[in-house]
Amino acid sequence: MLGGKHIRLAIDIGDPSPVLSVKVARALGLTLQPVVGADGKPVANYQKTVVNNVAVGDVKFDELKFLVIDLSSAINNKTFPDVDGTLGYKTFENRILQLDYPDAVFSLSQPLTTSTECPVFCGDISLITFGHHGPPIVTTTGFTVNGKPIAVQVDTMFAGTLLIYPTSVEKLGMTAEAQSKISKYIAFTDGGVDMFESQVRQVGFGSKTIAAGAALYFAGPKVHLPDGLFDGTVGADVLEPYKVTFDFHDNKFWLD
Repeated sequence: MLGGKHIRLAIDIGDPSPVLSVKVARALGLTLQPVVGADGKPVANYQKTVVNNVAVGDVKFDELKFLVIDLSSAINNKTFPDVDGTLGYKTFENRILQLDYPDAVFSLSQPLTTSTECPVFCGDISLITFGHHGPPIVTTTGFTVNGKPIAVQVDTMFAGTLLIYPTSVEKLGMTAEAQSKISKYIAFTDGGVDMFESQVRQVGFGSKTIAAGAALYFAGPKVHLPDGLFDGTVGADVLEPYKVTFDFHDNKFWLD
């Protein structure tokens, strides 16, 4: 709830900062300020605002800093979900975030001050820059593909299964799969891009198989690449059968 009004925000683990639609920001009477670039000049089409007394369920934030963007054209073009904005992963610092996909329930802890034990097998969360000049994004260990360990970005806005980047194709033994010419349009990634679709024998987490015979994706020409800093991106199609938990206090990740 912002400004006493309920709004709809997507959970975007692939982005650090919260984002708010300029239409909603103006309707709420929020004070907007320019975003200043490295050259000292305002960045076109980007503004920012600070919102006080934000409530997400029964969890309250004294303030959240939002990037304010006109989302209307992206929503109309279906390259962005029909929501009022997003909550990026920095929102959840020192908290446990759980996305219960089967029951469609979102839960968020109060800020943690002590460590908690991982209840099941856990991967280790790291913030690795997306490419040598990109922003830090959430990656985790623990996943495997065809039995081989991979480090992956976890991106709740990626409406796919598993994307493997070019620098990891050979080491994962996927040269043949990467030759696929079957194109699949992925709407909410990089403003809408084409990827090449193949099939993976097995995706695992820890010792368990979590997907078998699932779609496997490789980067098309317009997909942003992480310069070999990690192997791939796991998306919502892999996550949706599970309760997905991010412990941003102890930097652990697990699936139930």
